Amino acid sequence: MTSIISQFNETVDTIRKEWGWFLALGLGLIALGVFAIVYEQIATLASVSALGIMLVVAGALQLAAAFRARGAGHVVLYLLFGLLEALAGFVLIGHPIGGALVVTLTLAIYLIFTGTFRFIYALWSQLPGYGWAAFAGVLSIVLGVLLWMQWPTSAVWFLGFAVGVNFVFAGTSFTALALRLHTGQSPALAH
Repeated sequence: MTSIISQFNETVDTIRKEWGWFLALGLGLIALGVFAIVYEQIATLASVSALGIMLVVAGALQLAAAFRARGAGHVVLYLLFGLLEALAGFVLIGHPIGGALVVTLTLAIYLIFTGTFRFIYALWSQLPGYGWAAFAGVLSIVLGVLLWMQWPTSAVWFLGFAVGVNFVFAGTSFTALALRLHTGQSPALAH
């Protein structure tokens, strides 16, 4: 137990020395987030293109796995999944506006269904804090319905805006961590 505590303290000391990098990361993410919020259309197209690139890479990895798994019985599935992922990725890269339309509509439907499920489950289970879970479900439903009602217009701005907000929150989090590390407070004691 003592060795675990000493290892933790050594890790915190090492991290504390690198507080400047965490601050730079945090401020960089905040700047990217503000850019994405202000230029939400550019950020939306960039997000869809990035998703396309990730799908192409995932498809290539699936295809590589198919060739490595000779005789494993799942080769056909690896080939199909790899081809579908790569194809979907190339479509998103080639048609980012169409991709934004599809992704936004899919996200709207997802938010409505998961929000409904979360709301019903929260009321049914009545676990501690179920009111907050039910409220979160209602917020998901409202956001999904608003996205759907404003579709296709929402496809132009929503993804970039969401990415921007995410970057701002992540950047704020890293900046707060850096400042805590710089002042000598343990990140484990952060509230």
